[in-house]
Amino acid sequence: MRHSHNTAMRILVSGITLLATMGISSLLPALPLLAERFGIPLEGTWRIIVAFALPGLVCMPVLGVLADRVGRKRVLMPSLALFSLGGVACMFAQTYPQLLFFRLVQGVGGSAFGLLYMTIIADTWQGGERLRMMSRNAAVLGLGTAVSPALGGALASLDWRLPFLLPLSALPLMLLARRLPLLNPGLAIPFLAYAKSWISCARDKQTIVLLSLTLLTFVMLSGPLITCFPILAEQKFKASPLQSGLILGAASLASGLAATLLPRLYRACSTRALLLAAMALYSVGVICIAWAPALWLLLPSVLLYGLAQGLNIPLVSTLLAGQARDGQRASLMALNGILLRLGQNIGTALFGTLSGCFGPVWAISAGVIPALLMAVLAAGAALPALSRSMRENVGGEA
Repeated sequence: MRHSHNTAMRILVSGITLLATMGISSLLPALPLLAERFGIPLEGTWRIIVAFALPGLVCMPVLGVLADRVGRKRVLMPSLALFSLGGVACMFAQTYPQLLFFRLVQGVGGSAFGLLYMTIIADTWQGGERLRMMSRNAAVLGLGTAVSPALGGALASLDWRLPFLLPLSALPLMLLARRLPLLNPGLAIPFLAYAKSWISCARDKQTIVLLSLTLLTFVMLSGPLITCFPILAEQKFKASPLQSGLILGAASLASGLAATLLPRLYRACSTRALLLAAMALYSVGVICIAWAPALWLLLPSVLLYGLAQGLNIPLVSTLLAGQARDGQRASLMALNGILLRLGQNIGTALFGTLSGCFGPVWAISAGVIPALLMAVLAAGAALPALSRSMRENVGGEA
């Protein structure tokens, strides 16, 4: 019975993770077609991405508190429904403002996914198993961001509306979630005590370092790769949506591979070494992407980028999960999610503007700046304490 429960929980967490990737990555190869359909410049399509990511900045704090106070399931179920309905509604948009409105609705539904899959993992698994689950889930994240662009590009090649059918995959997860008991450890805590405990945790120096890494990670992901890469591929190499999606998918597969190997790598390397290796891969990757002389050379370049993601994201996520007590975990993950979405919005708007002003080559090259900032944090004085925290989490098993 326990094995069956764990399997169902893994399926649920993996499904939520895949949905979290789908809202953005499945549309990336379709952006040129959406620009043509709605009569907007290609450089202006970043608003379609921001419209989905922006609601999280407002919704996540509320959803995190609700998940701690009234239960994970009562947040998850309506989120799945709204994500599905908002996504499908985009198919029927007649104008660009309508499309952006429906994307906002879908983004409200998707706001809870990132905080919930991390929270459920931290609720369900402990010690070394938690690191392994975070790493496996990062591999699922990589797989999702690999398959979604390719699938979205293939569907968009048939009709621009078809990628908006993908959010319907949220409906089977609703049926599964109804059957599973999801932990709600914070319900009995008085709200004032809960708030004081959460503020104390959020002000911790180690937590601030980890949250800063999350912010810069998603500036790095959303700016050079998600926003600028499709523009570079289309303008410089005349790549089709399907070609662009397949290349982006390769980066995500590399991310998944690195995440799968992370527990083994952690036994041989320190936290500092792994994070600095990720920042080096980021820096080399963006320069190679920006200055690649041929379309096929984009492939090894994005593989470097993907390896960096696979090392960085699950390691930082596991460290952060260990910082929170059970009764405040969803709220801390929500704060992490806010910074994730803030990073997405900053990266998309900033690098989209840079691409419009200076071209995608120079905009992507500027991606070395957030990579260097992350390296400074990874090399900072707080990191040895983070390494000890990690060893407490893995409990000598991973």
